[in-house]
Amino acid sequence: MFDHDIVVVGAGMVGAATALAMARAGWRVALLEKQPLLAETPRGDDIDPRVSAISPASAGLLHTLGAWSMLDPTRINDIRRMRVWHEHGSSELDLKAEQVGAPRLGYMVENIHLQSALLKALRNQASVRLVTGVSLSAIEQNADSVSVVTDCGQRITAALLVAADGRGSAVRRMLNMGQHSGDYQQRAIVAHVRTERPHQSIAWQRFLSTGPLAFLPLWDGRSSIVWSADNPLADELESLADDAFRQQIERAFESRLGQVVETTARASFPLQWHSARRWLAGRALLIGDAAHGVHPLAGQGVNLGFGDVDALAQYLADSRQPYQYLALRRFERQRKAETATATQLFTALKHVFSIRDPWFCRARDIGMGLIDRRNAVKSGLISKALRNLA
Repeated sequence: MFDHDIVVVGAGMVGAATALAMARAGWRVALLEKQPLLAETPRGDDIDPRVSAISPASAGLLHTLGAWSMLDPTRINDIRRMRVWHEHGSSELDLKAEQVGAPRLGYMVENIHLQSALLKALRNQASVRLVTGVSLSAIEQNADSVSVVTDCGQRITAALLVAADGRGSAVRRMLNMGQHSGDYQQRAIVAHVRTERPHQSIAWQRFLSTGPLAFLPLWDGRSSIVWSADNPLADELESLADDAFRQQIERAFESRLGQVVETTARASFPLQWHSARRWLAGRALLIGDAAHGVHPLAGQGVNLGFGDVDALAQYLADSRQPYQYLALRRFERQRKAETATATQLFTALKHVFSIRDPWFCRARDIGMGLIDRRNAVKSGLISKALRNLA
């Protein structure tokens, strides 16, 4: 007899969405998290430094799960347009939601508020048991069940274990599921900046030979910058005083929004990719960052994770039971192929836009110009952005 039908490890955005989707499908769920969780939505006007570009597809999933309505609409900003250009060229891609009759390409949301909304929705589900402040000490499997043992000796048994416990997944490590990985030799420098001119709800991205710089529109008029810089440049950017850092941003961004008049404290993190060799091991399944991680240049990370949740819910709904090996294998094959394609694409884009050869730069510039003038091609790119912000 199972304690629960499904145990989910990791209560971040993807793990919480997984638990919510499974509970709404009628399964009894235990959600384990080693960190304490927020009791309520954080207050105050300051914007959390961690923000995400949420695709309409992900927002649709969150709406279905009852979490989107828990968000404060005044702290969400639409992305209505994307403008992309390169330092070595004159062409520009200009993608507008209105070109395909859509109201927006996506949304900018603070991670902490989205996390809080998911937890609020979870607390409305009587079939979810939330266990916090615990780590895993063991995972035991047999033909009929999977059990997790916490560091305080508690044993929880279920038909299926879903691991959404992040890049350093303990479940992946404990079950020897392995991973392929690589280092982009870049760090993402992130901060919120206020500019002389408004962002106009546009997501701006300029490709530099040392890595892309993105300006993403926030609800209070500021922009969240993500500067994916080669390590030597990242070292320099992190060492600069605020005034010098603002000047560097303006120069790299060609002052498209006028002067950068204010910046928050900077944070940085190394840019790497990874993909688990196996997503399914017995009755344990990896999703989200536990299974895959990509370059942030296309804003895909959490959207890929929510895509995992949506696909898993559909496969389990079709199988009508919490563990069905063939259904989970089909899920693994589908999502593994899709995320591998995304990883390869973003790695290729990173290399393509890093090439400085004049002839190649000219060819790349011509190609971007041709794409921007082909309405059918642009419509395809916009439709892709509506799903993935890619």
